[in-house]
Amino acid sequence: MSTDIEVVVAGVRAVARDVLSVEFRHKLGLPLPGAQAGSHIELALPNGLVRQYSLVNATGQARMDAYMVAVGWDVNSRGGSVWIQERLKVGQALRVSAPRNLFEMAPDHRRVLLLAGGIGITPIYAMAQACAQEGVTFDLWASARSASRLAYLEELKVLGGDRLVTHFDDERGGPMNLAARLAEQRWDAVYACGPASMLDALSAATDHWRAGSVRMERFKTAEVRASERQSFELVLQRAGLTTTVSEHESVLDAIERLGVNFPWSCREGICGTCEVPVAAGEVEHLDFVLSPAERAEQRRMMVCVSRCGSGRLVLDI
Repeated sequence: MSTDIEVVVAGVRAVARDVLSVEFRHKLGLPLPGAQAGSHIELALPNGLVRQYSLVNATGQARMDAYMVAVGWDVNSRGGSVWIQERLKVGQALRVSAPRNLFEMAPDHRRVLLLAGGIGITPIYAMAQACAQEGVTFDLWASARSASRLAYLEELKVLGGDRLVTHFDDERGGPMNLAARLAEQRWDAVYACGPASMLDALSAATDHWRAGSVRMERFKTAEVRASERQSFELVLQRAGLTTTVSEHESVLDAIERLGVNFPWSCREGICGTCEVPVAAGEVEHLDFVLSPAERAEQRRMMVCVSRCGSGRLVLDI
């Protein structure tokens, strides 16, 4: 996705310990494209990185005056969050993409559970606002290591009222017990965003729920050990190129090694930028973009993380 909208940083403020809220407005004062709750934008940083951030103020507007995101300090940052936390200034000019939604709420879900862990509150906060506006019944569960680390806590209290349940690990002696809380499906669906440990626990706790009623957005994909990977033949059909993808490289790595310039952003299977049509071959899907139905179709893949489950993969590139 191209970062083709010129914006300026209109405001920066702390909304929790190690979490900054950043407001972007159009450089020329024009309205920005609107977005549904769950949407994200791509932000091009001066250090050459492009990163994805959920919009906390996207509730279905056709146009928006500003884009609001929240960025947490990440000790394992590859340069994005650290740059924003240490160097981003009010008035700075940057480029962002139009919003894209890979975590959209289904209109037929009229009673939902919204579950957030840590900085995962960003899309969940937008969903809670959208539910309140649209008359969707919601319960909001928000957790963090401590109360000081939960962004927008005061706003959540006002918005959620008695529907808000907070859980702070330092006060409770550990994470929320999702298995006990979710033994019975009392909602049309649950929408969740947070660390892998929380989402893995959610998956285990809801494996008996109706198909399609558990929706998640992850920060990154699970690691696959090199010893578990197999090499395979890769064919770029339109380019007329063939190579072997080793167990130590990704399909995207191999594409770049062949000299083909292909778009990518996260390299973690969460943004959808590197999606490509599949002409032939069995894909081992490792992304968190495609739905189960889309995976079963075997028609497209994210080349940054997904691999081939058979000996030969043909891509429409």
